[in-house]
Amino acid sequence: MLGLDRRTWPPALVVLAVFLVFTVVVPRIDAALDWDDPVLAGQQLALTDTLVFTPVAGYDVESGFRVGDGGTFGDATLAGAGITFQVSTDSYDGTPDQLLDQVQKVTSRTDDPTFRVDGNRATLTTAAGETGVAQPYNSVRSDGVIAAFVLGGTGVDITAYGPPTQMTAALDDVRAMIASIRTVDGYDA
Repeated sequence: MLGLDRRTWPPALVVLAVFLVFTVVVPRIDAALDWDDPVLAGQQLALTDTLVFTPVAGYDVESGFRVGDGGTFGDATLAGAGITFQVSTDSYDGTPDQLLDQVQKVTSRTDDPTFRVDGNRATLTTAAGETGVAQPYNSVRSDGVIAAFVLGGTGVDITAYGPPTQMTAALDDVRAMIASIRTVDGYDA
């Protein structure tokens, strides 16, 4: 029939079926799934078993665990207002200044070679009275701020970044989320 070898039809139909699954079925399933995970007012994310913070309502949780949702704890990434807000923790016994130096060194050598600290360090104090440091930066990819705290032997590295206009507009949100970091005796997972 039309000069086609009938033995090639089964493999050709398999290829056509795979093509249709990946170009039609998978995109429709992806579009049907709601990927938003907005923070509600008053919700907290657990960074460790004794560190929590309160994100600004409306930001989407890309990774992280809410206190009270039965999860554990870990690093958190939020997106909203055109920026990304990331918090990472690890054991650390130095000062916030030393931690910020370490974060800057690692970031400039691995993540983004155009990373450049641009501005003076400033002291930050959370609402709970914890003191840390912050410094603005810029790169080809984005502008941002990095901050560091050392709370009870745990280093907390905060990075907020995005396009310059969005970073300026979201500065109050960034400050509020940083100020909300606090130590707790433990939380109800």
